[in-house]
Amino acid sequence: MKKSLLALSLLATVSSIAQNEFIAYPATGKGVSSTFVTDYHCLGINPANLGWQSYEKSVTMGSSEFGLSIHSDSLAKQDLRDNIWGVARSGSLDTLSYDQKIYAMNSFASDFAFNWDYNMFGISYQNPKFGGIAFSLRSRATWASSFSTEFSSMLFQGSFSNYFDTLQYFDGTDTVNIANYGNMRPDSAGNVLGGTASVPLNISDLVGDSYLRLSLNREYHIGYGRRLLNIDSVFSLYGGIGFKYIQGIAMMDLSTDENGVLQMYSAFSPGFQIDYAAGLNSLPQQSQNFWRSSVGQGFGVDIGANITLFNKLHLAASVTNLGSMTYTGNVYEMVDTLVVSYTQDGLDDMNIANSVPEMLEESGLFTLRGLTEKKVALPGTLRFGASIELGKFAHIGAEIVAPFNDVPGSINGFAYGLGGDIKLAKGKVILMAGFTGGGGYDMQVPLGINFCFGGGAYEVGVASRDAVTFFSQNSPTISAAFGFARVRF
Repeated sequence: MKKSLLALSLLATVSSIAQNEFIAYPATGKGVSSTFVTDYHCLGINPANLGWQSYEKSVTMGSSEFGLSIHSDSLAKQDLRDNIWGVARSGSLDTLSYDQKIYAMNSFASDFAFNWDYNMFGISYQNPKFGGIAFSLRSRATWASSFSTEFSSMLFQGSFSNYFDTLQYFDGTDTVNIANYGNMRPDSAGNVLGGTASVPLNISDLVGDSYLRLSLNREYHIGYGRRLLNIDSVFSLYGGIGFKYIQGIAMMDLSTDENGVLQMYSAFSPGFQIDYAAGLNSLPQQSQNFWRSSVGQGFGVDIGANITLFNKLHLAASVTNLGSMTYTGNVYEMVDTLVVSYTQDGLDDMNIANSVPEMLEESGLFTLRGLTEKKVALPGTLRFGASIELGKFAHIGAEIVAPFNDVPGSINGFAYGLGGDIKLAKGKVILMAGFTGGGGYDMQVPLGINFCFGGGAYEVGVASRDAVTFFSQNSPTISAAFGFARVRF
């Protein structure tokens, strides 16, 4: 289970990063996308862009494009960054000592955001008369969390949390009650069987204003766009529409509703092998393979428009992710109960994704109740963009993005970006840069480079949502986007 969720959090699932364009890695380096992306890259951003071509080639294909971003103020601490890179290299972390658990507890009590996108396959066909049609198969994972100090303490320290003032201790002969105290020696800690609170509180009181929203989906996109109106190359209007079928692999929403009531809903594929309590309506567990079975499905709609003036000035608007998901497998909600005792030792590494089984499993913090189904709105997004082409060597623009709702995968508030690209060596080398802000992130400086050969026949590039990632050991963001298998013909 822990290895499975490790893959979810660091190799596969905050709010989504501001512009949510990781699949379109050439746009990641600019920090703007509405008027820049075309072919299958514009699916999920603005399908109207399928109506025009960046190159004189009709077919674009791509695979193995991905983007990753991790954001937390705690990442400014080098030892925490070392731990994350250790996960990426080896897939595991050493067991935490007592002092390290205190450190981890304090580190993850603040906001933590994770976003991962992977384009398995994309293809588009475009020509001036027909317009453009595109298809892509993607996986997308998002995570957003912020834990109160009390809740974080229980997750990382388990029964050793200060909340439990009495410990059940096996002295070699009998089980006795002792007072909970800090800095217990490892050999003594091994004899602790659990902790008890003399003044128990409801789990909702302990969680407080904490939140955790995660989603892992497999998405099948299709879209069509074309030019609707053209007036002597002075004014061109493009329109587009996109549809997607979504398979939900994992979902969790721990948050406070509009009435101030704490709620938690979750649904995880059997492939994650969560050990639910006996008697719950859990699905049979499956092997932890890459193509996990879904526990929900949904449909989404994207609509967009693009106006081009004098073949130089571009204006775009789009609404994406209009729809919902319905989860029908392994669906549970939290029951608000008193937390009297606890027998777990807490998380033994800094992989924050392991907090999920710590909450949901039979021996976890939450008491669960099974549901027949749970319907969740998709994270709708409104996007506006504008840009201008400066000859054939530069293209600059701006973009604003706003969320429609507050659900797993939603942007955490209004976001904006300003950026562009410069073409060198007759378009063979494209340098990208910009700056972005909002969406739950501090000011960031995107940066990237893209190489196009054969008049766009082959394209490869790398970008980062925040260039500080590469130049500073004290950046709160780790970000990268990459693509190496894009061809046109």
